[in-house]
Amino acid sequence: MILKEVEQEPITGERIVKIASSFMYAETGSSVYGLLEELKEPYQHAIAVVDESRKVRGIIVPQDLVEILGKPFGRDLLKRQNVEDIMKPAIKYRYDEYIQEIRDRVSGDLESKTDSHYVLVDDRDVFRGHVSSHDILIEATSDHQRELETAITIQSRLVHPYFFVKNKRLSITCSSVMAQGVGGDYYYVKEYAQGEWFFCLCDISGKGLSAAIITAVLAGFMYNANFRLPLEEIVKRLNTIILETFKLEKYLTGVFLKFSEETGELEYCDMGHSYLYAVEGVSVQQIADTADNVPIGLVENPTPIVRTLRIAPGTILILLSDGIVEQENSAGESFTIQEMGQHINASISKGEDPIRAKIRIFESFFKFKKEMPQHDDISMLLFHYKNNG
Repeated sequence: MILKEVEQEPITGERIVKIASSFMYAETGSSVYGLLEELKEPYQHAIAVVDESRKVRGIIVPQDLVEILGKPFGRDLLKRQNVEDIMKPAIKYRYDEYIQEIRDRVSGDLESKTDSHYVLVDDRDVFRGHVSSHDILIEATSDHQRELETAITIQSRLVHPYFFVKNKRLSITCSSVMAQGVGGDYYYVKEYAQGEWFFCLCDISGKGLSAAIITAVLAGFMYNANFRLPLEEIVKRLNTIILETFKLEKYLTGVFLKFSEETGELEYCDMGHSYLYAVEGVSVQQIADTADNVPIGLVENPTPIVRTLRIAPGTILILLSDGIVEQENSAGESFTIQEMGQHINASISKGEDPIRAKIRIFESFFKFKKEMPQHDDISMLLFHYKNNG
């Protein structure tokens, strides 16, 4: 038998031999014609040419075999040749190097339309296997998918699909549905003192792994923040962290609010978001149609404008992400915000928790868009300052 296979040895860690797709070799002096008789078409894998010590002398790649056989009398010519007559110099890498190291070195080959082949050897130049640029691309894709799944898991722990908190005087209901698994929406709710609340809804620039990283930074800030500070100071500190961490490459918009149950005083700081609404009966009115401030992470030392409202018991507020207001159906129509007011009014008038309103709103949203793709993350925060305090 001319075509032989090297014995595979166990190896730990993310070493390049782990993704080797072939372990075939032929010794010098072997007949090319005899080799072809043993090969099965199509020729998919490279073959190492080795000496009697199994040290690598060269490589035969599938493209070369196809090219030779395509010539007139190709097989007849090969009858008089040995494997070393048609081999090429081999690009060799240590079999125990890390996959990422090899991936970085061959990054240029990964962009080529043709498959490149590499021979794996040990410290004595003894053949240990083959990898191709195709193998490395498949591993890179799988690795990215694993990282994305990890990011989805982490982000789902930081941004729950659903959150609800209530007491005798208020209730806050939050929901978030990401468009691509790892999205850019983030909400946070905390009672930092008796009857004193902080809450926000943010939209992070970008999607995927970068959004997950910003979400983690944002969640870390919220976990350690001193919400007894003035709202503008909280926002300024967050701006500093985002700006110093991402250097203008990433930013976030959002509305940040503080509320006192005792006084009904609501402070809000709109950092480039504006999707804050008040519900009056079945009517939904936007509190401000333009933001007072630039997004978080775009300028140094901002002086955020904070506005204060004194709201009466019975007030209902909605915070939305732009994924809801910008969603279109197949006819190019935008989702109607006023429909939310009808669902909320119906739930409140029946004495139901706002959870029921949230469910009806999302049912209405997905019925509206039907088969149209969800273009962006959709998030919503319902705030209800109750009459029965």
